[in-house]
Amino acid sequence: MREEVIMKKFAGALILLIVGTLLSCPTSGGSPAKSWEVSTLAGSAVGFRDGAGTTAQFNFPSGVVVDAVGNVYVADEFNHLIRKITPEGLVSTLAGSIWGFRDGAGTSAQFNRPTGVALDAVGNVYVADYVNHLIRKITAAGVVSTLAGSIWGFRDGLGTSAQFNRPIGVAVDAAGNVYVANSDNHLIRKITAAGVVSTLAGSTRGFRDGLGRSAQFNFPYGVAVDAVGNVYVADMFNHLIRKITPDGEVSTLAGSTQGFKDGSGTSAQFNRPSGVALDTEGNVYVADMFNHLIRMITPDGVVSTLAGSTEGFRDGLGTSSQFRLPYGVAVDAEGNVYVADYFNDRIRKITPKGVVSTLAGSTEGFRDGLGTSAQFNRPSGVAVDAEGIVYVADEYNGLIRKITPKGVVSNLAGSTEGFSDGEGTLAQFNRPTGVAVDAEGNVYVADSYNHRIRRIERKMP
Repeated sequence: MREEVIMKKFAGALILLIVGTLLSCPTSGGSPAKSWEVSTLAGSAVGFRDGAGTTAQFNFPSGVVVDAVGNVYVADEFNHLIRKITPEGLVSTLAGSIWGFRDGAGTSAQFNRPTGVALDAVGNVYVADYVNHLIRKITAAGVVSTLAGSIWGFRDGLGTSAQFNRPIGVAVDAAGNVYVANSDNHLIRKITAAGVVSTLAGSTRGFRDGLGRSAQFNFPYGVAVDAVGNVYVADMFNHLIRKITPDGEVSTLAGSTQGFKDGSGTSAQFNRPSGVALDTEGNVYVADMFNHLIRMITPDGVVSTLAGSTEGFRDGLGTSSQFRLPYGVAVDAEGNVYVADYFNDRIRKITPKGVVSTLAGSTEGFRDGLGTSAQFNRPSGVAVDAEGIVYVADEYNGLIRKITPKGVVSNLAGSTEGFSDGEGTLAQFNRPTGVAVDAEGNVYVADSYNHRIRRIERKMP
């Protein structure tokens, strides 16, 4: 399935931190210039070892999350461990040991290919224990318990009496409830903080709106939760966006049969929607991947094409523009949407009114510069910080690029393919695929083919 190939391509083996330093020397405009230094927060060759920085080893880390004080938690998939990295780069094993299943404290516990991690407000770590079909919980002290699930299959219940079949996505609401897109079971599950699993919605594979188990999904893929507890689902092979109330009432927010059509509710059409995200006003943005579009759905279910038409490349207003398999999207505080237009090798910007421009990029290649004088080679991930600076994982160039709000592209970090720590272009990456920015401006990178966790740290004078 093409969607699974696309998702697996982003599986990382490294977490990087990119740090910018404000230097004392002013730019021509009188503002301090920034430089950036890349360091390996943790990791070296593929393997397993706890320790400081590059003395540590990982084996295909595939999930990462950062807490409020800068500790990094890693799902070290093929080591079957959950690792913890301090801001100084000290790696320890929070939980897990050899392959298998066992609850317990620290290294007495066992996982089987953990792939995803999430944190709640009090520091508990939630783990998607992929091959064990479980949702696990780890306290800050490292005590592992099975929040939900047991053997492969389906069953609601308390803790280990419950069962999952390949839980893919998890999200946590403000009250600590965990929502799971249990794709192969075609269900949306809800797990309370006490570990009670219930089926919020869904039953057998198919399509039906209704209350709870009377509803049906067809490989639900992405989930998002709003501030009042409504769950939005990208129901991929039904080509729908569904909405579930906190009471489990499922309705079709938008979509009908596979295809393309704007309109209200079920008069609209999508082609394998794979991701959903919400803005502060309750609008839902959809990556309508196989239609090469960015769609927007109002809270009332009115679907419009924010940007895009047929596959290709063109700037312009709304449907006069074109994309080629848009992958990554990010929304800034003003409602502008940034798109990693993967096969066009460009970063596009869409205003809330749907005006598409090329923020940066042109033909395939590498070049820093202003706007379309710059070049990328298969940009795959984008992130936006509070200042409107866009960070790009320029995958096939092996670089982390930076774009100012005016479209000036510079190489934040990286040079030729390989591995090396250092400042700016002295550093090397090998197929970086994802970027994220924390509140202090540090950039974390999944340096997948180097099997490392990298960090680019922003240093202030």
